Amino acid sequence: MRNFPKFLFSLNFLYIVLIAAQVAAIVFLCLYIPAFMPLALSYVVLWLVTAIAATVLFSREGAPEVKCAWFVLITALPVAGALIYFLATVRRKPYGILDVKSATEHGLSAAANSLCGTAETSYEAAKYFSSGAEFFNILTEEIAHAKKSVYMEFYIICRGHIFNSVMSAIERAKENGAEIKIVLDGVGSAFKAGRRELKKLKAIGAEIKVFHRLTPLPLAKLNLRDHRKIVTVDGRVAFTGGFNLADEYANIASPYGYWKDSGIAVYGGAAKIFEGMFLSVWNGKHEMDAPTDGGAHRCLPFYDCPSYRAFFEDACIHALHSAKERVHITTPYFCVSEKTAAALAFTAKRGVDVKIIIPHIPDKKLVFTISKTFARTLTDSGVKFYEYTPGFMHAKSVICDDAVFLGSYNFDFRSTHFNYECGIMFRDRITDEVERDFQDCLALSSELTEGKISHAKRFTRFILKLFAPLI
Repeated sequence: MRNFPKFLFSLNFLYIVLIAAQVAAIVFLCLYIPAFMPLALSYVVLWLVTAIAATVLFSREGAPEVKCAWFVLITALPVAGALIYFLATVRRKPYGILDVKSATEHGLSAAANSLCGTAETSYEAAKYFSSGAEFFNILTEEIAHAKKSVYMEFYIICRGHIFNSVMSAIERAKENGAEIKIVLDGVGSAFKAGRRELKKLKAIGAEIKVFHRLTPLPLAKLNLRDHRKIVTVDGRVAFTGGFNLADEYANIASPYGYWKDSGIAVYGGAAKIFEGMFLSVWNGKHEMDAPTDGGAHRCLPFYDCPSYRAFFEDACIHALHSAKERVHITTPYFCVSEKTAAALAFTAKRGVDVKIIIPHIPDKKLVFTISKTFARTLTDSGVKFYEYTPGFMHAKSVICDDAVFLGSYNFDFRSTHFNYECGIMFRDRITDEVERDFQDCLALSSELTEGKISHAKRFTRFILKLFAPLI
């Protein structure tokens, strides 16, 4: 009884009153006002559909932020919201699964083996690229000398100078007897690589698959994108990073100022793992033996499959909590979960140097507003944000002391929950090279500062943040 007054003013009591009022209203309409029976039955149907959709939503696994956004949509649009939710989240069998048979692992490598089927492996050499021009020069050279296979997987393949250069290299590889397989994303490459370009590739002898073509239904396919960037040549070298196959990535034509990007080429055993990643998407799944005698150096390739295997976000959080000196991040979009935000804030409060560089000239203004909204909540914790003033920051890297994560991941919900992604972690000189590149970018950046925000802008940002996990 002592806690009864407190209970009367609690949210739980309010929920009970609201549910009781709804039930009473339904009973009253059904029993005493027959004219309102159709309205009462309609209300019951709406209520049941919403309740069923909400029950299914919260019974499934997933990030709380994503569930919250869906719940608001379901309750705001009782039938339409539930229909959109069911269409956008149709369960699919696991796809793009790689299983590498390897020895017993420990630490982060063990987690990768459990979640990705990969594990720490060897490599002979690695080359870090801080510009698109250098990346595509080496890429086309390696493709042109291929003897066995060229496997390519890109989110965006777009007509233009880079496309023509790569196509010429593919033609030479085909003359050498190499097998050519290409995967492109149906949404990312929509209206950028048309039938004409695909016919040219097929005429050369390339096999092409479009990942989830741009069609009205089902929405579940449209929501899951292949955002990977992988090129493997003869299983001896693999390329990954932020680069897509388009002119802006080499700054041949960029409407957003200087396009800053980065990538990596890795030779040896790790290249075989990336080849397996490609084949897992090409075939739906792939099994392989762990590479042996692939080089004297060590690295950790990994990937994410939406709604099935997730590694990157938790690996980053683990690295954040382990960091003692520095956390330096470059990303085009910043929209993180509460657990990642909490890890960043706590890392900064421990005295670790946490700096994040985002674009100054965005490619998507709405998403840029979301990035600044999330950034604002962390600045009070000591996390410092910078805008890359020359143009658009598209490089994707996370440095935590001596470790660096590179690959196709953005620091946002879409990459960690809805996209097929890939990456690689190093703990050697590559970290030093990425850190030098970060410092060069930092010298060209200005600290993100915002003055007083109007109430209208605050409300807009609140709505955007609420639905950000679904954008």
